[in-house]
Amino acid sequence: MKPLALGALVFTLVAGAPDGTDAQTHIVVEPPATPPTTRPARLPVARPATLPAQTSPPLSEAEELERAELAWIAFRSRNIFIGSAVATALGAALVFPAEANQCADEPMSLERCTPGGKAMVVIGYPLLLVGGISMLSSGIVFGVMKGKLRRFEQRAAAQKSGAVRWDPAGSRFVF
Repeated sequence: MKPLALGALVFTLVAGAPDGTDAQTHIVVEPPATPPTTRPARLPVARPATLPAQTSPPLSEAEELERAELAWIAFRSRNIFIGSAVATALGAALVFPAEANQCADEPMSLERCTPGGKAMVVIGYPLLLVGGISMLSSGIVFGVMKGKLRRFEQRAAAQKSGAVRWDPAGSRFVF
């Protein structure tokens, strides 16, 4: 029962953790009642004497919402993929040693296993099966969402670009 609880805990922690969270990061549940009174001092940054980088105009509100939604779905599916991989590995770590060492080579039944082997098989096979199926489906969703996000960002960069480029659909140069 402990491996199942540990697997569920790890899956919950991995699937719900934000990108930059680690053991040293403080998680704020509620904002403070009063704003901080002092602002941290900014140190001057030495910049090389070059031409200023061209910045693209900001996205419209609808485009920004679409990009944020795609990024959120990709983030969640990645976390679910990682949690599913952990569940699959945990199931494999339980099933394979149990089948090799704790169970006899008789026909498939739980009566052929020792009590420890029964527990390992009963917990391991569902973790292996559900983790594998979930890993497969979340991996597909993750790949599709990352592709959509990448294409969205490339399309937005091309639309906002001030460079001259060839438009094959209209057979003309576009500024």
